[in-house]
Amino acid sequence: MDFHQLKVFVEVARQKSFSRAAESVLLTQPTVSAHIKALENEVGAPLLDRSQRELQLTGAGKVLLRYARQLLNIKEEAVFAVQEERRAIDGHLEIASSSVPGAYILPGLMSSFLEKHPAVTFAVMLRDTRQVYENIREYSYDLGFVGEPVLIDGLEQVQLLRDELLLIAAPGTRLPGEGPLPEITGGRRGESPANRKSGGGEPAAPLFEFDLAAGANAEKFLEIPFVIREPGSATRVVFEKSLEEYYGRQENKVALRVIAYLESQEAIKEAVKTGLGVTVISRHAVKDELAAGLLKGYRLAGLGLERSFYLIYHRNRILSPLSRAFLDHCAGCFSGI
Repeated sequence: MDFHQLKVFVEVARQKSFSRAAESVLLTQPTVSAHIKALENEVGAPLLDRSQRELQLTGAGKVLLRYARQLLNIKEEAVFAVQEERRAIDGHLEIASSSVPGAYILPGLMSSFLEKHPAVTFAVMLRDTRQVYENIREYSYDLGFVGEPVLIDGLEQVQLLRDELLLIAAPGTRLPGEGPLPEITGGRRGESPANRKSGGGEPAAPLFEFDLAAGANAEKFLEIPFVIREPGSATRVVFEKSLEEYYGRQENKVALRVIAYLESQEAIKEAVKTGLGVTVISRHAVKDELAAGLLKGYRLAGLGLERSFYLIYHRNRILSPLSRAFLDHCAGCFSGI
C-alpha cells in the first residue's frame, strides 16, 4: 500500500467512477483499476461495490477511506512543514466556493495576492454552500468561501465582509402596491443618501423601497412571479428564513409564486432582465447592472436581508504555507470593515 494508490482510491470514491477518477488523476482507466485491485488484495476485502450504476463503497471501503484521508493529510503536513521551513509561497491552490463569493469576491482577492506572490496559480470550484461545507469537512480542499455562517463541528470561519440582498426586477417594473417614488434633492429619483456613495470605488446605484408592512403589500408580494436559486444556495436560505420570520409574525403561510428555478446567478439576472420574474440576489452580483440601469433594485423593508461572507477551513487540517498565506491575506483585506 503506497500513497499513490491511496490517492487514486480516494479519487475513485469521490468520483464514484473509474473513468472520471482516471481523468482527474491523469492515468488510464486500466491503471486506476489495477491500483484499486492491488489495494483490495492487500487488505483482503473488496473496497467497491461494482454492481451498481455508480460505484459504491463497501463497509471495508468506508473504513479504508477514513484512514486514507488521514494518511494523505499527514503526508501533506510533512511536505508543508518542509516548505514552511524555507518559507516557500508558491504552487497551485484549489478553493471551494459558493457562487457569489466565487464570482464577485475571490477574483479581487486573488489578483491582489498575486501582486505579492506571482508564482501562485488558482482554481476556484463553484459549489452550493452545503457542498462547500462538505468539501472542507472531508479535507477535499483547504479553504472554502460561503455566504452563510458554518455550524458544522470541526470547521472554523473568518468573517470577511457584509452583504445585502436586494430584490431586483426588469427596468420599468412597478410592483403591486409600489407607491410614488420620492423626489430627493441632490440624488437620483428614489435614491436615499446612503445609496449615493458606495465603498471600494463602486458606482452609486439608485434603489427603491418596497414596504411589506404598508397596506396589502404583504399579500401582494406573494403574487409576484419569482425566479430563484436551487436548494442549498445561501442566498435562498437567507431569503427563505427572513420570509418565514416575517410571515410567521403575520400568521400567514409563506408561499412564493415561483415560476422558474435556475442554478447560476448570471442565468437568473438574464431571466429577470427579460421580465420573466423578480429575484433576491446579492448586491455585489448586480452593482454594475444597477448602476447602468439594466436592472431595478429594491430594498425590502421589514425583512432582515443582510448577511456576511466567510472563509472556512478545517480545524484539524494543517494548512500549507500557500493556504495559510492566502487565508491571512483575505482576512487582512477586510480587517476593520
